[in-house]
Amino acid sequence: MKQTDIYTEALTCLRSILLADHPEFQNWIDWLERDIQDWTQRQEVTHHLRAYGGMGSFNDLPSMRGNHDYIFDFLKSVCYAFGHLYGKREDVSPEVLMKECVHDAEQASYHPHKELNQAIAQHLMQGDLQENLDRL
Repeated sequence: MKQTDIYTEALTCLRSILLADHPEFQNWIDWLERDIQDWTQRQEVTHHLRAYGGMGSFNDLPSMRGNHDYIFDFLKSVCYAFGHLYGKREDVSPEVLMKECVHDAEQASYHPHKELNQAIAQHLMQGDLQENLDRL
């Protein structure tokens, strides 16, 4: 199993999906690149959280193609939950917290595709979701 930072893998997959499906949204692709850098260099999530809410936000992006749309929404939910909880639970490592967020999203009733949820979560935890995006 490949060792990876789960949050970085999730952000990287969001960026990859957006780049593949909507390269015209270079501002959001660059935004996610900065989120990745902020996390890998300083374990900072503030910039990423500013992407959500309001007109023209990350939540207003058009649909992605095929299962990319569902995967993109799943990953947005996971990253948003992690961003809000990170730093508020001092007794929990970022990795454990991210695993909890993935598990919660996988089990959430608003994500109705149980098998796809499990596959996304499994590949995300293994650090190979990006390589498997088009196979899900």
